[in-house]
Amino acid sequence: MGQSWSGIKKRLEQDLLCDSLKGRVKYFIIKYKNSHDESGRVAIIVDGKEIIQGNIFRYYKGYWEVEQKYKRQLNIPRRFWNGKEMENDLENQEVENYIDEIRLEEGIFDVWQFTDAVEEFLSLSIEESLTSQNPLIRLLAIVDRRVGIRTLTKIMNCIRDQPIWLQYFYKLRFQAEGLIK
Repeated sequence: MGQSWSGIKKRLEQDLLCDSLKGRVKYFIIKYKNSHDESGRVAIIVDGKEIIQGNIFRYYKGYWEVEQKYKRQLNIPRRFWNGKEMENDLENQEVENYIDEIRLEEGIFDVWQFTDAVEEFLSLSIEESLTSQNPLIRLLAIVDRRVGIRTLTKIMNCIRDQPIWLQYFYKLRFQAEGLIK
């Protein structure tokens, strides 16, 4: 990210957050400087309660087992260095990307996935963000002030199509705008 987190946080919470949720939704990121790879934690807080969070420990817990299961099912050979290049890297990367998508649908993500989603969200139109394949981008979009009542009314029926954890944020916005109780 080219901009500081404090600048991005201000933009998300003050400039882009819809008026009905201002002061209620907060974004939190901390990086542990003395830890391996400066890992950290991200959380989205609503009304003082942490609703969803991501960190490297939660992300990797169970990851290896899921990865191995899919690679066995698809007969993906292990990566190895042949002296010039990494063999079988593409096949392995495809499976790993698929696993990332599955885990993201389950609400399991790491800080880097959130920061990448924020960066992409800030470069997309609101229409592209609302229909993004990435649920973190859709989360940022549904609470965005650029999504008006007419658009919210049009997408009310798609709430069931969202991952369970993301449905919370759709309902939050719909309730905040008085569209549902």
